[in-house]
Amino acid sequence: MPRPQKRGLDYFPLDTNFFSDNKIRILKARYGVNGIMVYIYLLCEIYKNGYYLTWDSDQKYIMADELNLTDGFIEQVLTFLLERSLLDSKLFQSDTIITSRGIQRRFQEAVKSRASKSNVEVEPRYWLLSEEETQPFIKFTQNAD
Repeated sequence: MPRPQKRGLDYFPLDTNFFSDNKIRILKARYGVNGIMVYIYLLCEIYKNGYYLTWDSDQKYIMADELNLTDGFIEQVLTFLLERSLLDSKLFQSDTIITSRGIQRRFQEAVKSRASKSNVEVEPRYWLLSEEETQPFIKFTQNAD
């Protein structure tokens, strides 16, 4: 019996100019290093499971507990990330899904070597990249929306 295909990543790239990005600099200025920690924690949770995360109050409380922060602080940072387009606000508002085009681009690059053996299936409702932006090994049907 074949081994089940891995959904998420064991690691993901973090650009060396991460802290030079103005959106990250503003995040740090407003919320300090805890704001950055929330964002990186979210990225880890997203990539651990693939390219998106389903958000709910349980997730928020677990995150607050693990990071020793308040749930209100987590909500404030998440709102900032959505407003500044570090995360996709449209998909969050419609389905409470946390992802972004950048997250999905990095996911594609990370699974490229794995994809030489088989296609990588993605959920079409949550895939933000256009057909032209999507690598051939990504298997999906583009949303009608």
